[in-house]
Amino acid sequence: MAEVQLLVLGSEGVGKTVMLKRLQTITAQENLAQAQQKEDLGEAPSTIPTIGVNLVTLTHNRKKYTFRELGGAMGPVWNNYFKDANCVVYLIDTAKRTQIASSCIQLLEMLSSKETQDMPILLIFNKLDSPDCMNMSEISALIRLPDIIANARQDITVLECSFRQGTGLHEILKWLQEKCSVLYGVK
Repeated sequence: MAEVQLLVLGSEGVGKTVMLKRLQTITAQENLAQAQQKEDLGEAPSTIPTIGVNLVTLTHNRKKYTFRELGGAMGPVWNNYFKDANCVVYLIDTAKRTQIASSCIQLLEMLSSKETQDMPILLIFNKLDSPDCMNMSEISALIRLPDIIANARQDITVLECSFRQGTGLHEILKWLQEKCSVLYGVK
């Protein structure tokens, strides 16, 4: 079975591990008989900060996806992992106002790398359920999101999510199917 390699990037505490655990739950449910499936994802899983690299492999619609989550502290060496990836999932925490500017700088560095020029990018704004979050129009204006998308060579898809509540996860799976599988000939 062919496999799509994805990088999962973002600052510390943005929700990368929670996203992967939630996606594991959903894809495991897909493989159960209809009568055994649960509709509710339950409480958000507890996590600890990722130190180094966390590999997670999911199977969705008979396609295999390996996510390489890089801890937020590894930002300075992210570019060493670009060559092994087919797609990038980049997360920004909407509740950490002081972190949004540095997240944007890291995003721009990733987008400017020659090794990511032809990769589909999923840009996720997480924690929209937080009372401290900035709304999308504020963030979009602050980081000049329309300009980033217009000037990037990559195909960028933007999602608003709350992994604690479980919103946006099915859209991630749809993106995997539409943008990653098709481009990389995963049958």
